[in-house]
Amino acid sequence: MRASVRLRQRLSRGTPPREELVARHVRGRSFVDVGCMWSVDGAIAFAAEAAGATDVTGVDVMGESETYRAEHARRGSRVRFVQGDLHDPATVEAVGVHDVVWCSGVLYHAPHPLLTLERLRAMTAQTLILATETLPLRGNRCEFAPAPGRHPTHTERFDPARGYVNWFWGISPGALGAMVEATGFRVQEEHRTAFHTTVVAAAV
Repeated sequence: MRASVRLRQRLSRGTPPREELVARHVRGRSFVDVGCMWSVDGAIAFAAEAAGATDVTGVDVMGESETYRAEHARRGSRVRFVQGDLHDPATVEAVGVHDVVWCSGVLYHAPHPLLTLERLRAMTAQTLILATETLPLRGNRCEFAPAPGRHPTHTERFDPARGYVNWFWGISPGALGAMVEATGFRVQEEHRTAFHTTVVAAAV
């Protein structure tokens, strides 16, 4: 496991385990994991399937990993994978609408986070579970292209040529909640540590 992933997990220990949070919401419901591949290899999609979700889809801009393929075969899984960019309407159409949408580690890598949230809203019939790294800023503030070191796992300088690899935004928990509610959701739960926030929001 990458050192940055281990550190991110340690910093997020104050939140419910992601598999537990997903399991609370998915039984008998359809489920999609947006950003399902990088560093997790479909693990949350598989966890949702095991927890009783009906139709399960994973979507990512990167293709299927070998680890994902092997685990899919081992489980005899019915998880469907769609490769595409969340911001592309064709990808949203291919994924379709699901009762529960899980999206983790995506928002701060997106140049236009309100557009990202609008695309997530288009996929969400009932519940969005959104997890993201955040900065301990006061109020509804964001920093564009935050400098390395502003977050414990952020070490690389902004480079426009690197696209979604960049941390485009350092988002405060307040700004996160405000953006979620501005794009057609109502926040029902918030789980926060110093550098990470997860919200559970209802589509309205």
